[in-house]
Amino acid sequence: MNPITEATKPKIAVIGAGWAGLAAASELSNRGCRVTLFESSHTPGGRARQVFDPALGMIDNGQHLLLGAYQETLRLMARDVPKSVWEKAFTRLPLRLSSTDGQFRMSAPDFGPLWLKQALTLWLAKGFTLKDKWLATQLLRHLKSANGVDGDEQTVTRWLKQHRQSERLIAFLWEPLCLATLNTDIDQASAWLFQRIIFDALLSQLDNATDLLVPALDLTGLWPEHVCPKVSTQFGHTVRAVTPLEKGVRVDDQVFEGCVIAIPAHGVTRLFDQSNQQSDPHLFDVLGGFEYRPITTCYVALDAPFGLEEPLLMMRHGHGSSASTAPGQWVFDRNRCQPLSATENGRLAFVISDSQAVLSMPQQDLALSLMSQLTGELGRHTPIGIVASRSFHEKRATFAATPHQLRPRNALAWQGIVLAGDWTDTGYPSVLEGAVRSGISATDCLLAQLGKTNR
Repeated sequence: MNPITEATKPKIAVIGAGWAGLAAASELSNRGCRVTLFESSHTPGGRARQVFDPALGMIDNGQHLLLGAYQETLRLMARDVPKSVWEKAFTRLPLRLSSTDGQFRMSAPDFGPLWLKQALTLWLAKGFTLKDKWLATQLLRHLKSANGVDGDEQTVTRWLKQHRQSERLIAFLWEPLCLATLNTDIDQASAWLFQRIIFDALLSQLDNATDLLVPALDLTGLWPEHVCPKVSTQFGHTVRAVTPLEKGVRVDDQVFEGCVIAIPAHGVTRLFDQSNQQSDPHLFDVLGGFEYRPITTCYVALDAPFGLEEPLLMMRHGHGSSASTAPGQWVFDRNRCQPLSATENGRLAFVISDSQAVLSMPQQDLALSLMSQLTGELGRHTPIGIVASRSFHEKRATFAATPHQLRPRNALAWQGIVLAGDWTDTGYPSVLEGAVRSGISATDCLLAQLGKTNR
């Protein structure tokens, strides 16, 4: 048997250093491949990366939240991140959802076996009637018996109505969770994707699956920068062409045994010439069929101390007389979420899902509107000045998670070229766990094609 040397390891290209591409690069490297990672920007992480702001310091291009149910993401991070960093990577919070106005609070108890915690989470919630709690419990019981896929594909609204969920349950619980995870209005969102999130997060048999994990570090330092030293990187390199060969694949002017394409769906088509596109027309029709939804994060630094009762609170967007002028949906107390960089004065991050309505607002106006909404809902009337603010509008943050949305699989018409991305057919919406799972699936698919299936 010939010994395995660096020269005999499979030479693989990964195009795109978002979380899908990083997952593929990490897995490929861990499974004995020589990986070259191409990224058009100079910072790894894609839509979840660090950005330096002169006034606010190191922030992220969007506030993210992970769940304890994100098992594949956490597995790769625990493997790739040094223990000294991993131990301080997250502010881990037991499931606790609270509204700014105090009308709603739901938290998992910190006692008893897992089944009891799951049962009591709803029954101890504040803001619901006994009938509400019974109806929500019946829905979860039904979903559990269906193993996470309940009925035909339809909208979330229709599914909730079938299970007789009250307007209050929808307004306080299901609609905010749907917007936060699918970034799509419940009247349009896919019930199957929403059911998958509920099943994995609220009905999992894994301990701590319902925990909320708020990054305590900037997103690049959380994981991406620890993957890059394991592979060869070419930052600032925008790949122009991917060409299938009889044996292998050419990426621009370099030849590899295999290639993982892990860029946004709308950018894949330009990598292939017309003749290659004609060899798989259905794929390129699917790639062009995605609609997208934006997410906005607004960071605010204040001129005085300002803390929240919880590290994150649900704002009352979409409900009540002020709904049309109250854009905020979630607010994070960054001093509590990132204690290592806490300051004396207040630091907040506001998140607006499906944020088309605020994309044209001037940055300062949006920050003032969000602070006014927050102080009004909290019942605080002492004026608080804004020292600095920064808004990030990710206009193509996620695909529209609608019913019957076609999503491509990892494998393509050509051996040795595979796709990765949260928009591939992962069974998950556009969340970090979906991106990571796609990278792992793409690795499995590619190595199987190359005849190297060992893990």
